[in-house]
Amino acid sequence: MSFWRTQHRTVYQGTSKTGRDTVRIIPLGGTGNVTKNMFVYEYRVDGKIRDILIVDCGIGFPDPEMYGVDVVIPDVRYLENKKQYIRGLVFTHGHDDHIGGIPYVYGKLGNIPMWGTTLTAAFVNIKLREIKLPTRVTAVDFDKTLTIGAFTVSFARVTHSVPDAANLIIETPIGIFYHGSDFKFDFDPLDGKLSELGKITATGKRGILCLLSDSLGSERPGFTPSEQVVGETIEKELKLATGKVLFTTQSSNISRIQRAIELAIAYGRSVAFLGRSIDQNVEESVKLGYMKFPREALVRDRDLKRVPPTKQFLVVAGSQGQDDSALSRIAHDNHRFVTLDEGDTVIISADPIPGREHDVNNLIDQIYRKGARVSYSDIMEDLHVSGHGSQGDMMLLLSAIGPRYVLPIGGTYKHLMQYRRLAQDLGYDKKDVLIPEEGQVLEFSPYNAPHVVETVELENVMVDGLGVGDVGNVVLRDRQTIATEGIVVVVIPIQKSTGRVTGSPDIVSRGFVYMKDSGKLLDDARHVILQSLRLKKGRMFDWQFARKQISENLSALLVKETGRRPLIVPVIVEV
Repeated sequence: MSFWRTQHRTVYQGTSKTGRDTVRIIPLGGTGNVTKNMFVYEYRVDGKIRDILIVDCGIGFPDPEMYGVDVVIPDVRYLENKKQYIRGLVFTHGHDDHIGGIPYVYGKLGNIPMWGTTLTAAFVNIKLREIKLPTRVTAVDFDKTLTIGAFTVSFARVTHSVPDAANLIIETPIGIFYHGSDFKFDFDPLDGKLSELGKITATGKRGILCLLSDSLGSERPGFTPSEQVVGETIEKELKLATGKVLFTTQSSNISRIQRAIELAIAYGRSVAFLGRSIDQNVEESVKLGYMKFPREALVRDRDLKRVPPTKQFLVVAGSQGQDDSALSRIAHDNHRFVTLDEGDTVIISADPIPGREHDVNNLIDQIYRKGARVSYSDIMEDLHVSGHGSQGDMMLLLSAIGPRYVLPIGGTYKHLMQYRRLAQDLGYDKKDVLIPEEGQVLEFSPYNAPHVVETVELENVMVDGLGVGDVGNVVLRDRQTIATEGIVVVVIPIQKSTGRVTGSPDIVSRGFVYMKDSGKLLDDARHVILQSLRLKKGRMFDWQFARKQISENLSALLVKETGRRPLIVPVIVEV
């Protein structure tokens, strides 16, 4: 083994004896965006792949222009022809942006083993059971060390907004990588389990080649506040409440849910859980001992009518404004057992995930319209604290680890750049803070500086209902056109026996123009359609070409007359 020094940092170079070993890091998600986290560690010898380790497999949320899309998952095409080298997958913690993608992509990775700490494994296994996958994630303790091909992986406990969150210490033949996924340093956590700062510092003393660090809070000064302050704010809201209280947060934030339940019971309220994700996570957490409360304090949703509103405390799924969530259905009078009434209180103890702000704001507006009082972090201080570290947390981890290179992850580009400035304040050279674009492959070797060796072409893989990946750019573009410009359907009747046009084309407009007020435009449109068909001669006519001609010519007319480009769909009907 060998070492080198750069300023105050000592870096372990691993056990490579040939110098022909390399490790590549391929970010399939989580670099330049907050969600959809998935990182590939690839060990090579003489340029040939020997072993692959995957860290996390999360979902992302659709952008506003992704009409009809439910979630976005990592593009794993890079791995599909490398299944024989994948030795396993390790999850860092139980948030959906780190575990939610696995039901969609597991079949594309091969029958690989997976590991996670106890609660993390339980949350992933819920998702696997839902789709009836027989495979399961193996639960490991924090003192467990895994040998996964050429990689040795151990776990460091960190505080986050879900218990059992871990940073990974990944030893390779060329050096140690510290995968510092989502974390903060909460010195008074609700579950009493502190970050293992001693283990983290001891790891740093061994010498770290590269630190991959959460960067989402890099714009915030100081340290992220303790989760304890949220409990104090919830209690204030309970004292003010005059009707039923609805409480929502991320369904995986079980420590906060536990504290909210304790307070509700102390104020004499009965507790009900509404929403599948809340039900499942609470049930699993109780089973594993992560949550405890008297069963007699619980009431089923169907029995709420027997409980006075002043005695109800409802833990509800839907903190991100999801259309089909329990909270959204309640706000729109579409829930079987719960309605919102004047004097009720809704506590939203979560900040919108980037991209969900519009949905959350719309939900808040709708709740207000029902006469309820809404408490949320924009107007109520300490109703939510981030699970992500601020500048102080990040600089503490960076100082404790003292890596040779730094790779900020888990943030947008502005967060990555702000993290670089923080690292420079601690004495790092700008070039040692690596900021690749998503899909750019970084290669580390024993004696050369890391550099980009190739770029993997990545696409947004969109999930729409039961369809995975069948919504591409063309479909999205059509949906965007329909939403912004409308659609025009042209129905052309032809005689089945002769193939001749038998009547005037029928034009149907939706979201484009009001038909009754657009007589001249429709007459002109029919003329253009008939002109486009003037070369038709019998049944052998090329109808595919005709559809194209109709679309192009009609589009030109409509743009000229209205300035808009609706989606045009010619339909041939045999009569």
